[in-house]
Amino acid sequence: MNILGLQLIGHDTGAALIAGLKVVAIAEERLNRFKHSSAFPGLSIDYCLNSLGLKPADIDLIVVSQVGLPGMVDMKKIFLEWPKAQEFRKIRLESIRHYDAHAASTFLCSPFEEAAILIYDGVGQGYINQFGATAYETEALYRGRENKLYEIQTMTHLRRGRDSIYSFGIGKLYQKLSAVYLGFGANNEGKMMGLAAYGDDSLLKRYPLERWVKIFLGQPICNANLFFAKTQSVKAAPNLSAKIQRLLKKVFYLRSWLRWKILSLTRRQNNFKFFEPIKLKRPARTIETLPDPYYSAVAYAAQKILEFVANFLGDRLKAITGSHNLCVAGGCGLNIDANRNFIDRVGFKNLFVQPAASDVGIALGCALYGKHIIFDQPRDWEMKSASLGRNYSETEIKDALSKFAKQISHRKANLPEIAKLLTAGKIIGWFQGGSEYGPRALGHRSILADPRRKEMKDVLNNRVKHREPWRPFAASILLNEAVHWFELDLPSPFMLLHAPARKDKKDLIPAVLHIDNTARLQTVSTVNGCYYELISEFYRLTKVPLLLNTSFNLAGEPIVETPLDAINTFLATEIDFLVVEGNLIEKLPRDDRR
Repeated sequence: MNILGLQLIGHDTGAALIAGLKVVAIAEERLNRFKHSSAFPGLSIDYCLNSLGLKPADIDLIVVSQVGLPGMVDMKKIFLEWPKAQEFRKIRLESIRHYDAHAASTFLCSPFEEAAILIYDGVGQGYINQFGATAYETEALYRGRENKLYEIQTMTHLRRGRDSIYSFGIGKLYQKLSAVYLGFGANNEGKMMGLAAYGDDSLLKRYPLERWVKIFLGQPICNANLFFAKTQSVKAAPNLSAKIQRLLKKVFYLRSWLRWKILSLTRRQNNFKFFEPIKLKRPARTIETLPDPYYSAVAYAAQKILEFVANFLGDRLKAITGSHNLCVAGGCGLNIDANRNFIDRVGFKNLFVQPAASDVGIALGCALYGKHIIFDQPRDWEMKSASLGRNYSETEIKDALSKFAKQISHRKANLPEIAKLLTAGKIIGWFQGGSEYGPRALGHRSILADPRRKEMKDVLNNRVKHREPWRPFAASILLNEAVHWFELDLPSPFMLLHAPARKDKKDLIPAVLHIDNTARLQTVSTVNGCYYELISEFYRLTKVPLLLNTSFNLAGEPIVETPLDAINTFLATEIDFLVVEGNLIEKLPRDDRR
């Protein structure tokens, strides 16, 4: 039985294919090279079919996730308008709820026979409620048992167009503060999470928690009455005086104030006073260097609000289900601090967060839903590794190497040799097996370095990643050694938990520790193949059982997918060596590149 799951529109489109016990999944961004791509996932569909040697006629079921209002956005029609859809026309096509796809994506591949399930993100599917108003789902609680999903509660908020009228969910609040107010742009909430460690509670003293969020009828309601000046750069001609530029800025602030006044009057007419407005004193960040005390306090407040809501939802789920197991999906599931609280504060004993917790994972959720809910097949696959991409053949690798013959040299190398290069301070691009599903590099498409070198974070930023210097790098540590180096007593195979370093170890691994002496951790076991063996070899040489691990990409680009992508990125950076399936690649001196 072959089931194709699709995320057709919106950000992070992609495809997943289940054929018996074989599973392959990919985000469209990895193939078209546009980060968070919203393009139709035609490349992803072909990738999945070719990976498993299947044709369109071999597919038994296609499942897509509903985006937007069902009456206004016809997902089946969108698929059928794809030029290649005629090859699938005789195949059953089903559309399912967006949050059902999220729930399936985390529970139906988890290690648990039963679990509580939490879904929370920005916005999910739209509905016309019983009053004829448009509302969008923002959080949902489920119970999973065997191959079934049982909805407990779905939380929605009213919207007018793209604007929330009175309130919104925690994902939207977090997103607005990150993307708009702090200026990080869409889908970069991880930056605000990192910045929060530099902040304090000064903003929360001015606007206490109850001004931002309230619990009403068992549902967390976040304040949408959030106002601030949205600064914009005024590109003045060289002959304009500073006085005129200041006048233009005042006009802009006046326009923002008038807009706020009109919205305030509109809300007064509706007699809705559930929240008082929050008026942030400084405009949206533009060029301020971070970590700035004020904007760091905003990040700190946003993180504490999210953790409060996550703890409430976790407590509610635990009380309703009585389960010791929790599965999480939705974009907020990538928040490592909130995830840790589900264990430490809420009291769940076991946690599974699908590595593609955001909408990237919707395609996999659709495929799992098709197999286990629609076709009622028993569960037979557990997601032990995030490596759901295809393997590249020796011939494909040789072809890629030959295309760069004038720029690189290559030879076979063993793991002890590679580990020695790392101990010598070399930066290594690491390409092994199928690519990871989701935003985290987990030892298949990684850039690796020595965590003992304090300067390594700056070296990586200056020579390779070119990202904000205050953002931390993650660590991959041998599972059996994690408890000796960090305050962590459960696995974190997908790098979705943080942990404080133990006091006697923190000075030994400065390159992977954040300002608060915590690290985002991936625990590595034999499931990780030669990546486990490489870290073991580094441990043998240094007595340090971990490596600095960051994603193999340039800032603003998707993680590399193919050997060609890897070599191109290698040549575009100052990475010292590249390892592709045991081939050690070096750049030729520029004088020799003829």
